Amino acid sequence: MSNYQRLISYIYTYESGLKGKNVGFAKLETRNSQCRLTVNVKKVVPVGSPLGVYLLVGEMGEQRIGTLFSRNGAGEFRALLNADRVEGSGRPLQEFFGLSIHEAENAGHSYTTIWEDAAMNAAE
Repeated sequence: MSNYQRLISYIYTYESGLKGKNVGFAKLETRNSQCRLTVNVKKVVPVGSPLGVYLLVGEMGEQRIGTLFSRNGAGEFRALLNADRVEGSGRPLQEFFGLSIHEAENAGHSYTTIWEDAAMNAAE
């Protein structure tokens, strides 16, 4: 039997560090060394502009894993990641503690989810 883990985490808006409303979810399904990541968000702005998708690591560092395009205020992002070495970072998936979606030049307004309570407390 293969090693299977699933995590579903809710995504919230953050404006200048203040937590806002729930706008979607991220789902990670890991089997052996392969991770399927699905992100669904609604009510995102700016509509039609591409937003970077980042995994959060270390002292609030980020590893970009792709681009989310929104249409009519909604967006979906899917990726297949190597859980042993995520997107060329050389880091295993276990070192990442959350996910953030924002414009490359404006991280002040983001859509973020944190997977670990300890990391969330440190971030706040």
